[in-house]
Amino acid sequence: MLTAFVILAASPGVLLLVLGLGAAHALEPDHIATMKTMASKREYLKFSLGHGLGFAMVAIPIILLFGFVRVLEVAGDLIGLGVGVLLLVEEISGKEFEVKGGGMGVAQGALALTPSKVLVAVLAAEAGLLLGSVYIALFIVISSSLMYVLAIALTYVPTRASKVVGIAVALATIAFVLYTMLR
Repeated sequence: MLTAFVILAASPGVLLLVLGLGAAHALEPDHIATMKTMASKREYLKFSLGHGLGFAMVAIPIILLFGFVRVLEVAGDLIGLGVGVLLLVEEISGKEFEVKGGGMGVAQGALALTPSKVLVAVLAAEAGLLLGSVYIALFIVISSSLMYVLAIALTYVPTRASKVVGIAVALATIAFVLYTMLR
């Protein structure tokens, strides 16, 4: 592992790119929408960690099986679209549907294929297994941490503004997922 960090130190540009991709990934609307349907900080944490675990479980196979990627991408898009619609219905109807973090996090992490994940997977494939694993680990740590912090921050949105924020997040999620599906 020390060797990987020595190589990383020699490639600060790649390190910064991976960290930036992790941060950008954390802010994707489907993550925000999913966590807005959760009721506790514990569920946020389970989702964030599960999401990272899900990506870790498929990062190497994605690199090896690029022909199967489209099937995973459609499944991930459908999960994101479903969560966006669920949040929109929840906000408009005033009824709460509680989503549990762990399983949903793993499902979204494993199945939702985003540009940031693909780029990190390509960087990891080019770097080899050891250094590539470090890239994937850094991406997961940054994106999972920021997802959790963002979810906590959303709990401080005033009650009177929460419905507007929820509807905006739901619509942004639906638009984002449809855009990624149609591109």
